[in-house]
Amino acid sequence: MENTLLDLILLSEKRKNVLLLLLEGPKDIETIKKALSASATAVQPQVKKLKEQHLVVQEKNLYRLSEIGRVVAEKMKPLVDTLAVLEENVDYWADREMNEIPDFLLRRIYELGHCTIIEPQIDHMFEMIPEYVKNVRLAKKLDAVLPYFHPLFPSFYMEIAEKGIPISLVLPKSVLKRWVEDYREQTEQYLKKENAKLFTCTDCERIPAITATDSFMAMALFPKSTVFDRKYVICFEPGSLVWGKELYNYYEQRSEQINNIDNYTETP
Repeated sequence: MENTLLDLILLSEKRKNVLLLLLEGPKDIETIKKALSASATAVQPQVKKLKEQHLVVQEKNLYRLSEIGRVVAEKMKPLVDTLAVLEENVDYWADREMNEIPDFLLRRIYELGHCTIIEPQIDHMFEMIPEYVKNVRLAKKLDAVLPYFHPLFPSFYMEIAEKGIPISLVLPKSVLKRWVEDYREQTEQYLKKENAKLFTCTDCERIPAITATDSFMAMALFPKSTVFDRKYVICFEPGSLVWGKELYNYYEQRSEQINNIDNYTETP
């Protein structure tokens, strides 16, 4: 049996876009033309083919999805959105360890929407990424998983806590130990803040670096074959904020909250 419907949809960008557009509701031909930036002669033959295959129904001057058209379009949209997310930064995703993203979120990676890559500039390699710093300072709530040590982190996140912003940090035990040994006073001050929480996790040495806020989500995955390079994807769309918060929660729920750092002080 020929894959008539599959070919109908996949072999034409315009037919695919018409179906996705009509998911929003019935449209007349002028609205379809404008949305697709196409002429009537380019759009009408494609709509006609969709009608012939019973995916689109015409009622007077409006076109809408048929029942089977809606089933097809609703199943198609996550795939199209997933491809858009991956293709936009395909080299990044191909080179990263994605196995630490839980399956229930990996299946919904399309929710990230448009993302960009931010990374340290070569002449500022030991500083924090300016775009990251700027956006964190604008946030009204902050949850972060920090699987690697950076000497500026204790003072930076203490600065955020001192602003009264609700903040929660998850650190691997090896990173927490370094904070306690090298930045004990700052760590103790952080824990005294009512708005600040600190967690530690085990078996989480190569989990993603995650930042989930009320205004953006950022994530840095470990490369497959090179050292950690602090290269983040940063996303601002509403769906990405929910996705990022769920990813943070996944690791916080597998962590232990720290209220006293004495147990993490190196014994002489």
